[in-house]
Amino acid sequence: MKLYKIIILFITTLSVCTSQFSNVLVDIDYSNISENEMFIFENFDDEIRSYFKNNYFFDDPDQLELTLDIHFVIENIYDRGGEKVISAQVLFSNQKDQHHYSKSFDFSHNRGEALYKTEMFHPLTSLLNCFAYLQIAYELDTYEYLGGNKYFLKAQNIASDAKNSSFSRNWQSRLKKIRKQTEQNIYRELRYNFWVSQDALDHSPIKLEEAEKFFNEFYITLIDYDEYYGYSKPLIQFLNAYSYEIMQTAKILTFQKIIDYLSIYDEQNSVIYQKYYQD
Repeated sequence: MKLYKIIILFITTLSVCTSQFSNVLVDIDYSNISENEMFIFENFDDEIRSYFKNNYFFDDPDQLELTLDIHFVIENIYDRGGEKVISAQVLFSNQKDQHHYSKSFDFSHNRGEALYKTEMFHPLTSLLNCFAYLQIAYELDTYEYLGGNKYFLKAQNIASDAKNSSFSRNWQSRLKKIRKQTEQNIYRELRYNFWVSQDALDHSPIKLEEAEKFFNEFYITLIDYDEYYGYSKPLIQFLNAYSYEIMQTAKILTFQKIIDYLSIYDEQNSVIYQKYYQD
């Protein structure tokens, strides 16, 4: 029930700032690193996990409970001006429809170094913040039309600062990608329409007319998305995550035309869509 995932804190003076990432999974691939270099990464996974669980990223008096799955690949370590610089790739996911990959980036890290959240640029925590804001932005888009704009902007600002830093590797391309994601209003509207229809069905009593209205809008934005972007990655990830829920909603609302369309358009999940015609 999406509408009830945000708990409004009416008495803000008594509220406690807590992390929005309640479930954080960290997996780090060290296969490219020699054994005599591994000491640098002592408790590194715990530091990453603690960073997300113990810091506050959503600065409104609300509370989110999000899952964040982080997969690091440490590529190599090299010396630069007397400091150890680590090169890595990373994938951030909510284990559903959001998967944000960052190709190679550089950061410095010392054994046992604690990570602190700051507005100042830091080659590692700034990247962590950037992708945390992207996850929050996409989540807020499901509550309000383009509701994640503020957090897309936060991610853009980090990327803009980072591309001018001494650890600028690939930050220009990240900035370009974030801007593109921010401007993909059809995809963002598509997700919003879908989740509002789910809210309406979850409501007690069911808001049937609202569910029908927004599910129809969801169908229209699916077609619009195809016309602009084709069968591309963001929508593929969304359909892979929620094809069953789409089929179930279509059944409840007797909305066969979206199933007829997706059975052809999204062949990867056609077996799920075919369940609509059963029983």
